Amino acid sequence: MKTIPYYERILETLSPLAPRPMKTYRGGDITEFERIEDEMMIYEMRCFEIDKLDKITTIKADIAGGGFIVQATTIVPADEYPLPIFGSEILQTEGYISLRVDFYPLADCARDMGYFERYMSPMEPIWEKYKDLEGVGMEKRHWAKVMASPFYTFGKLHQENIADTALDLTVDYLKLYVKFCSETEKADQTYMTSLNERKKAMLQIFRERDPGEKPLKKILGEEKAHRLIDLLF
Repeated sequence: MKTIPYYERILETLSPLAPRPMKTYRGGDITEFERIEDEMMIYEMRCFEIDKLDKITTIKADIAGGGFIVQATTIVPADEYPLPIFGSEILQTEGYISLRVDFYPLADCARDMGYFERYMSPMEPIWEKYKDLEGVGMEKRHWAKVMASPFYTFGKLHQENIADTALDLTVDYLKLYVKFCSETEKADQTYMTSLNERKKAMLQIFRERDPGEKPLKKILGEEKAHRLIDLLF
């Protein structure tokens, strides 16, 4: 199975923001998580820091000798900035590609249409470009739908040579996020209070629901697995 150059394209797309490799996070050394290997899987993680962001984390998990390859990126904004959370995941197998990508809004957009117009509406042309791909449809995880934007893209794609298209889709979303990051200014602290509360709650949900937690606990033990998941979300 040909592995798509996910990490390389993600890093290339982020290059206008000049990402810096992150070796410590909140005072703790994180280099031990850069490569984890046992008979179950090979797990690689790279973290970066950028002004306006708390962290960028990108991972690759090679599972069952290459039978399943998961590549994912999470971008979490710093507390002073109203940027959404960027989330991307591509799962490759011999038979299909599973794809998820979104900007998870920090605001309740029904009560904050300004946020919707600023950060959600510009996603619509990208969503329109890819929404009719065979296999693109509704997210099945109900807990994820309550956090998603209106332009969340999910799909289980079986077409031949579809992996490159899945990566192009992901990069198109990321290019928009990079634009937002370049343009966004600090927001009023009072305004940010409710946004940061929602951000904290969403990240906790992602940590609790991450399917990689159980195998990571078997490999690393509970304490180290918990630290790694905290890096991812």
